[in-house]
Amino acid sequence: MAEAFNSISSLSIVYLGIVGLMRTRKKQWCSDCVYERWVFYSMYTCAVLIGLGSTTLHATLTAFGQASDEVPMLLANVSFFALMMEHDSEPNQLKYPWLPFAVPVIKVACLIIYLVFQDNFFVFLSMYAGGVVYLMTWMAKLTFVKRVEPFEEKMRKEFLVPWFIYAFLTFVCFGFGAWIMDMMFCDRILASGWLILQAVMHPLWHFGAMLGTHLAICFAAMVRCTALGAPIQVECFMLLPFVTGGRRQRKKVSKRE
Repeated sequence: MAEAFNSISSLSIVYLGIVGLMRTRKKQWCSDCVYERWVFYSMYTCAVLIGLGSTTLHATLTAFGQASDEVPMLLANVSFFALMMEHDSEPNQLKYPWLPFAVPVIKVACLIIYLVFQDNFFVFLSMYAGGVVYLMTWMAKLTFVKRVEPFEEKMRKEFLVPWFIYAFLTFVCFGFGAWIMDMMFCDRILASGWLILQAVMHPLWHFGAMLGTHLAICFAAMVRCTALGAPIQVECFMLLPFVTGGRRQRKKVSKRE
């Protein structure tokens, strides 16, 4: 195995995906949310593929392993974007009816672009990091802009603000920070012969990305519950927090009325 510690730590991402799929299948997180349920299936499936791909990459250091790791990362971004676009739509009524048809097309386009420019890491990094920055900016706007409706403002203060901070610190500061350090000092770490550094630096990125992504998914579920007027409940399932929306307390008024 080429990079044992990195390969083994990738299994944490597989764990997230499997647990997420089990939870999504076991319990519907909010009533009247069929579309979101299928998006969650898509995102957690991508997590399984990312984990398996990352395990393969670090075990073999091949181009196939790299592609099997990076392509699902791009697809997961598209799924998250599709979820956020419908965050304030009517129950079981899409604001953008064309979205379920556009998402597969966009994913295929991402795959084609990746395969064409696979040898240029900057293209992948620009696509993935650009998507993450855009989504984080969108999430920040939903978090820090005050709401007029009292229920939504209450949910924003109690849930959206802290959970956005959790996701941001975990993914960006902790996970991405570890990745930057690993990229900058990889040669020195290997040359030092310090096994502890080799066993920690890149796995920290895996753990940070895994947990940060999951917290972002929980945040998206909270945003949706807030828009629907459904109380937010956080439950632990197999060591991970999951969001369950309670019964809607108010009827969402259509913007067309």
